[in-house]
Amino acid sequence: MKIDGWLIDVDYITKNDRAVIRLWCKNEDGIFVVYDNSFRPYFYAFVEEGINEKDILELKVEKKGEVISPESVEIVKAKYLGKDVELFKIYAKHPQHVPKLREALSSIGLEVREADIPFAYRYLIDKNLACMDGISVEGCKTIVKGRIPEFKAKKVERVEIDDFPNLKVLAFDCEMLTQIGMPDPEKDPIIVISVKCGDFEEIIHLNGMNEKNVIARFLHLIRELDPDVIVGYNQDAFDWPYIKKRAEKYNLKLEIGRDLSNLTFRPGNPRRPKIAGRLNIDLYDIALRSIDVKIKKLESVAEYLGTKVEIADIEAKDIYKKWISGDKESVLKYARQDVLNTYYIAEELLPMQYELSKMIRIPPDDVARIGRGKQVEWLLMSEAFRYGEIAPNPKEVEESYEGAFVLNPVRGLHENVICLDFASMYPSIMVAFNISPDTLTKNCSEEECFIAPEVKHAFKKKPDGFFRRILKMLIEKRKKVKKIMKKLDRNSREYKLLDIKQATLKVLTNSFYGYTGWSLARWYCRECAEATTAWGRHFIKTSVSIAKNEGFEVLYGDTDSIFVKKDELDLKDLEIAVKKLTGILRKSMPIQIEIDEYYKVIFFVEKKRYAGLTADGRIIVKGLEVRRGDWCELAKEVQKKVIEIILKERKPDKAVEFVRKTISEIKSGKYPLEYYVIYKSLTKKPSKYESMQAHVKAAMKAAKKGIVYTVGSKVGYIVIKGAGNVSDRAFPVDLIESFDGEKIVDKDGNVYKLDKEYYIDKQVVPVVMRILERFGFSESELKDKGQKTLDAFF
Repeated sequence: MKIDGWLIDVDYITKNDRAVIRLWCKNEDGIFVVYDNSFRPYFYAFVEEGINEKDILELKVEKKGEVISPESVEIVKAKYLGKDVELFKIYAKHPQHVPKLREALSSIGLEVREADIPFAYRYLIDKNLACMDGISVEGCKTIVKGRIPEFKAKKVERVEIDDFPNLKVLAFDCEMLTQIGMPDPEKDPIIVISVKCGDFEEIIHLNGMNEKNVIARFLHLIRELDPDVIVGYNQDAFDWPYIKKRAEKYNLKLEIGRDLSNLTFRPGNPRRPKIAGRLNIDLYDIALRSIDVKIKKLESVAEYLGTKVEIADIEAKDIYKKWISGDKESVLKYARQDVLNTYYIAEELLPMQYELSKMIRIPPDDVARIGRGKQVEWLLMSEAFRYGEIAPNPKEVEESYEGAFVLNPVRGLHENVICLDFASMYPSIMVAFNISPDTLTKNCSEEECFIAPEVKHAFKKKPDGFFRRILKMLIEKRKKVKKIMKKLDRNSREYKLLDIKQATLKVLTNSFYGYTGWSLARWYCRECAEATTAWGRHFIKTSVSIAKNEGFEVLYGDTDSIFVKKDELDLKDLEIAVKKLTGILRKSMPIQIEIDEYYKVIFFVEKKRYAGLTADGRIIVKGLEVRRGDWCELAKEVQKKVIEIILKERKPDKAVEFVRKTISEIKSGKYPLEYYVIYKSLTKKPSKYESMQAHVKAAMKAAKKGIVYTVGSKVGYIVIKGAGNVSDRAFPVDLIESFDGEKIVDKDGNVYKLDKEYYIDKQVVPVVMRILERFGFSESELKDKGQKTLDAFF
């Protein structure tokens, strides 16, 4: 019989000492599982003189009392970095035998390749299957005792579909009862687990239940609602390990797999939860990589995405007091707010993960956990198999090379400025000059090779390199998608799906250059990275020269953009002149030039730091402290306001007056505690730090009072008056009971004073001086009277 559907996830189980691939699929009738026992684990080794197939078959290795040997060996031909090679293809009985066999082959002098590819992903590559895409299965239905139909596969094929499966998503969030600091799973109970799955919502809590009932009800809901995807925010590192620890206390099994198996944790650092037949996607992983906010709190990400829900009257720090005092309703509102924010963030972020999964084949939960380099690598692995290329082993190197060209910015306020963007500069360069590890060569003439400026690395003009072929494919696919999009209604589902596709293609395409210089990349190539940036510098310098010859003033240039203006032209005439300039530039280089932004007003602080007011009224800020999280909220708010005054009112002197007023208000105790808190993450245990930074010492002080911050936690602290350096005077905010603008009272009744001078001299003044010094103001003038006229800044 034949059955069609979507491939959602893939894993394997062991039956009769053999690995059996398990494909979790879905169609309009629901979930079904496909088993394929025909696929065997294998890897390669280069053929060496003096070693034959028989020698390899006779190898014996002991593993946990079991003697293992290769099952079979054959000699195959393939390509390695573009060269024809012969290899042994070694088959193992079980995937877990591969690491030991790899060691044994290495010990007899053979170079091993592709021995570290997970068995289930090897299957996807070899069978040309992809998660989140269609699948067609020929096979027979097996007798099943459970509720999920099972099929034994004879043949499986990919069916490409321009859509996503209709997946049921369940979001959850936990609240724990802890008096201060981070909850401890050894002693602090879970008091609330909030759940949202489509229209279904439930806030499971201790009202009439004990903690065991709360956890049991949560597990029951997962089985009953039967979601395809479970999402949370930092649930991999926090919620799931916490639930597991508390469940063990009550002898509860986390039987939430679709095969009723327990939640398991994969080896690694950190250990990753796995739920059989369900995708477990941590939205925090995605936010870390793709959301441009420094503090990746749930509410901050929701606000950035425009999905923030505000229904609670309390914050996380108030949960203990409210719960103990009997005001459970406030805590339940907070819990519902968290799960709603989680669910709506998932709606925004999951589609691109699905599309990435379809393009690089592996399941969405693993896509969400890996960085751009690994995402590119999985794409390369698939394409390598298609082209008959053997993948290199991962490297770990420590090499540096010269980066992009940066033209120092012109100081002052500038009106009517246009930013020109070199669209996809680095991918375009790699395609134009056939930059790829397999085209890199030496002793090559200019007729046969492209030779990079400055660094002189040479790349063969023919044939197309491995990277050029893949980049061309990605670029061409995106062009076709965008062409179709132009004919569609922007509000249609088809348009939105294609927009996700083109954005995903763009992400992968633009990540190629970074991949070549990534020290852990299989296809790492320093020469490729060096040559790409060398050509990039050449084209930026050429563009600056052409723009000046056309009568433009070039205010700033960086990596893949330049900012230009003509004082005698208004914005309308400037647009006409710039279009002419872009035409000249396009003829001069193999890169697409686009008008990125029109600025009514802009100022540059230094390299990679500027702020501008666009023609449509938006303020764009790059590289300044308002974009970073290691300054207190007050410093960021003051700098933000200074930028706004300068851009909108064009009065730097008024910005100075605003700063003076702020300093006066700090001295008078106007601002609440949250304006002074500085947050910084622990990247390791406090005891492991060689340098005792402020947040580390604050964490140590908190630990003495029973508040333990785990690795990855953000430590909030304020700076108090007293002896010693700033680190010595960093006081953890979790120990503070009250604050009146000057005096701080901790939970033991001890009284301290806020170091106002620190906040003035080391927080507020430095962040605004980065801007105001570009307009001729000195630090002392922030407290002195005197104004400058606007004419001084143009």
